[in-house]
Amino acid sequence: MNQIERAYFKVVGMYCITCKPIVEKQLKDENGIKEIGLDYMTDCVAVDYDSALINKEEIKGRLENSGYKFIRVAR
Repeated sequence: MNQIERAYFKVVGMYCITCKPIVEKQLKDENGIKEIGLDYMTDCVAVDYDSALINKEEIKGRLENSGYKFIRVAR
């Protein structure tokens, strides 16, 4: 059974819309990622994921491959 969860990350150093594809590329082919929402105005990334296939720390690690620093945000 799929357990879809949402994780929020605050991004350090993301300033404009051109950053969006750089960040999304890190997760777009990752198994378990359902949706990526990115708001460069608030420097926030929301990721819907299947927790049976990937966890928050793995998502954070993949996101940091984009060159930005990500901090998990509790909501």
